[in-house]
Amino acid sequence: MRYVLRADATQSIGAGHVMRSTAVAEELIARGNDVVFVGQISGLPWAEERIASLGFTLIHNNPSNFISNPKSDVLFLDSYEIPIDNAFIAPKNWLHIVAMVDELTPGYRCTLRIHPGLDPNWIGQSNVPILSGPKYIPFRSSLSKNMHTASQGQNKLKIAVVAGGSDPYGMVNEIAKILAKIPEKFEAYLFSDSLHDSSLDSRFRVIEVGQHLDEHTKNADLVLTTSSTSSLEFLARGLCVGIICAVDNQEQYYNSLGELDVAAQIGFRNLDNKWNLDKEKIYSLITSSDLRANLIEKAKGLIDFKGASRIVDAMTTL
Repeated sequence: MRYVLRADATQSIGAGHVMRSTAVAEELIARGNDVVFVGQISGLPWAEERIASLGFTLIHNNPSNFISNPKSDVLFLDSYEIPIDNAFIAPKNWLHIVAMVDELTPGYRCTLRIHPGLDPNWIGQSNVPILSGPKYIPFRSSLSKNMHTASQGQNKLKIAVVAGGSDPYGMVNEIAKILAKIPEKFEAYLFSDSLHDSSLDSRFRVIEVGQHLDEHTKNADLVLTTSSTSSLEFLARGLCVGIICAVDNQEQYYNSLGELDVAAQIGFRNLDNKWNLDKEKIYSLITSSDLRANLIEKAKGLIDFKGASRIVDAMTTL
């Protein structure tokens, strides 16, 4: 049996689909399976490096160049953009189709659905079998090696500002403007490929988004990030997280994490592309160690690192 992952990553759509898919790919490859990646990666060199380094049997940038074997190929599909009538994902081309799904996922025809959300009872609008909840959130294997560790002798609060795999709406810059007006001593690490603000003072350091993100954030006291897959990764690693809803598909995590009180909701982007950010909440996260400790404590045990393994268990027994 061969497993084919189909996902894309660009500056505009982000890297969430690819990061989830490749977490599953890592587990499949580790178990000795034949795994192929099919997808378009654009403007995210660190994502291209990850794809190239995982050990895929084949990598196809153009789906039209790949010919599947309907007797042996299992498709793992993670996308919002691929039309449901796209020839590549037609069921006749595959032995099975496994689809990552949420409220915004098109009604792809598939054998099994995976919902990597926080609600284990989520079923969506389909009768296709589903595995849902925190137990099925896949993370890349390196995350478990980069759990949060407090810096020894650190006098300044360390803040990381991350907008996921890309930052098409300038979230990092908006947060930086707010942090710049806060007089407290801290070190702020701004993960961005496009931020070049010379007005920022010596408390700020701009770092390109890349595969070293996990190591750079390992001893962060506070992470301000989008309510995307990235926020779940930081929570699983034991970090204190403030979340921002930048696009529609982040709304579910934003609401769920806020309701569980495991991450601080600090704002959202309006439909007219304007940011509505809670400056007082951000200030509280910076100045209150009790608030940060309480959020971390409540998030303990919410998400583990076995999601990819559980997904692969289900895929290999179809």
